[in-house]
Amino acid sequence: MLKPKRKITRKEIKRDPFLETIDKIEYNFEQNKKIYLNIAIGVIGGIFLINILLNKQEQKDIDSNSALGVALVAFDNADYDNAKFQFENIVSDYSGTNSSNVANYYLGKIYFDEKDLNKSEEYLNKYLNDAEPNVLVPGAIKILSSIALNNSEYDNALKLLDKGIRLNLNANIINDFKLLKVSILKEQGKLEIALNILNNILSDESLPNHIKQRSEELMGMM
Repeated sequence: MLKPKRKITRKEIKRDPFLETIDKIEYNFEQNKKIYLNIAIGVIGGIFLINILLNKQEQKDIDSNSALGVALVAFDNADYDNAKFQFENIVSDYSGTNSSNVANYYLGKIYFDEKDLNKSEEYLNKYLNDAEPNVLVPGAIKILSSIALNNSEYDNALKLLDKGIRLNLNANIINDFKLLKVSILKEQGKLEIALNILNNILSDESLPNHIKQRSEELMGMM
C-alpha cells in the first residue's frame, strides 16, 4: 500500500541561487528603471557629444593647416605685413592647434626683424611653452637668447642656450648652442669655462668643418 505524499513546507523549498540572483536583478531594475534609463541616455549622449567634438577638432585642424599654408606662402614671398595678418588670425581662430603654435613662432620672428623685441619675446615664449612641432625650437632659442643679450640679461641668455643643449636635437645644433654660449662666457670673462667647452667640442674627430673652424677661431681669441 502506497504511503501518502508528505507535504513539503515553504521552508523546505530550496530555490536555485542563480534564479534568485536573476529575480533580484529584475526586481532592482523595475524599482530603479527611471534611473537606469537616465544613465543610458547620458552615456549615449556623451558618446554622441564626443564624436561631434572629435569631428569638430579634426575639421579645425584641417582648416588651420590650410590657413597656415597661405600664411607661409606670404612669408616666403617676403610679404611680411600680409603674413603677420594671416598668422595673427590663425592664433586667434585656431587656438590649441599645431598650426597656431607655428604661427606663434613666425610672429615672434617677424616682430624680431621689425625690432619689436617685447612682442617677439611674447610670441616665442608662447611657442616654447608647447613646442610642437619642435623643428622650430632651435630658431626660437637663438632669437630669445639674442633678445636677452640685447637687454644685457646674460644669465638668461645662458639658461636658454643650456635648455637647447639639453634637448634631444641634432649634434650640430647642440654644438652651435655651445659656441654661442662660449661667446657669452668670453664676454663675461669666464675664460676657463669657455675653454673647457671648446676643448670638449674639438675632441670630436667627426666635427663638420664649419663647427671646427668657428671653434678654433674662438679658441684663438681666448
